[in-house]
Amino acid sequence: MAQLQNVATVHPRSVSTGAVTDRMAFLKKVYAWMTGALVLCAVGAYASVQSGVAARMLGLGLMGHLLVFAGWMGLAFVVQAVRKTPVVNVIAFATYGLFTGLVISDIILVAMLMGDMIAGSTMTYIYQAFGLTAGVFGGLSIYAFFTKQDFSWMRGMLVVGTVALIGLSIVNWFFQATWFSLAVSFGVVLLFSGWVLYNTQKIMREYPMDEHIAASVTLFTDFVVLFVHILRLLLILASDR
Repeated sequence: MAQLQNVATVHPRSVSTGAVTDRMAFLKKVYAWMTGALVLCAVGAYASVQSGVAARMLGLGLMGHLLVFAGWMGLAFVVQAVRKTPVVNVIAFATYGLFTGLVISDIILVAMLMGDMIAGSTMTYIYQAFGLTAGVFGGLSIYAFFTKQDFSWMRGMLVVGTVALIGLSIVNWFFQATWFSLAVSFGVVLLFSGWVLYNTQKIMREYPMDEHIAASVTLFTDFVVLFVHILRLLLILASDR
């Protein structure tokens, strides 16, 4: 009996094997953590804009932006590594949310300035992008929950696509063509729509019941990347009017 208990402790049952009430409780925790991360992201972005850090980030060269991106990804791995360590996991998760706000604060600042000049409201494009992202993310998540289609086949294609688009983003840094920027951001939106489908289904089918922090980090990251590139699309289209 003791051995069985130890095995159960080491290998918690997956979400897919739980009762409906257990799965709903898991999802509530995942989306509660994700909502908290989005709030912290907004706080981090606001603090960065108000302190002038966002303006300084606009002046970073390619290497500077790559270092910030690498730090962001590294912090995501740290959060996943300590996800089961009490207190430390909360601190790491909160830090990731705040740091994400700093990472995206430069485009937030640009959106605020363009919103003020073009639409007469600093938050116009940010609200539009957030609403569109929430709609896309929510629709894809619901579809992934209820469809019988298996999205596991997408993983290899999504990984290759992510690497390719990172490379194209670096090329775009030197190219600086409007149509190329539009194409890259549109490609990222399509790609991460696929990641939302894949990750949501994977979480529901494979994740253990106690992995709500790991799940929320994954979905939060997908949401933020979608938001940034939907915002980029709106800004590019607005600047061409």
